[in-house]
Amino acid sequence: MSSKNSELFHFVLILKKENPGSINIISFLLCFVSWVFFLYFSFAFERFSTFLFWASWSIPLVLVWRVKNKRKTSRLFNYKYPLFVTGCVWLFFPGMRWVTLLFLFFILMDNQARRPLEIGVSDERIVINTFFRKKFQWSEFSNVVLKGGLLTLDFVNNKIIQRETIPQRDLSEEVFNEFCREQIISHQR
Repeated sequence: MSSKNSELFHFVLILKKENPGSINIISFLLCFVSWVFFLYFSFAFERFSTFLFWASWSIPLVLVWRVKNKRKTSRLFNYKYPLFVTGCVWLFFPGMRWVTLLFLFFILMDNQARRPLEIGVSDERIVINTFFRKKFQWSEFSNVVLKGGLLTLDFVNNKIIQRETIPQRDLSEEVFNEFCREQIISHQR
């Protein structure tokens, strides 16, 4: 059994994360495009908005701070703070304050996309821990197999989910596969 077991799950499998490169690009572009827009708007329409001009410079400052901080700590880089600052600057933009809500949503999505995805396997169901948890009853599966670090969820309706898992020393593929086979057999109607 896995070391991350809870009392509810017999097995907890951790899926490998894909490279967050596309998440980083989207987050950076959101901040950068907003910054350019704020600078443009500061000079547009024959009036200069001093506050918006200087507030917009907080965006690249936070980006530079995060890059320097990442180098010191060697932790994974995320755009939580730059997105938050960009969202706050949108609060000062006339008529567009609602965009701040979008940036708060992007922060939640950025955070969720970087967390490892876990799959909990219990006597009653399989739960995939995404932003909105997905729960599947054993009766929905025709086969569940873990082989060579590849988890295959084969549904009765011919849908298949295959994902690579992070190796866990205390997880026996044979024990896991036997447990899943027993659950599928016992929950068939």
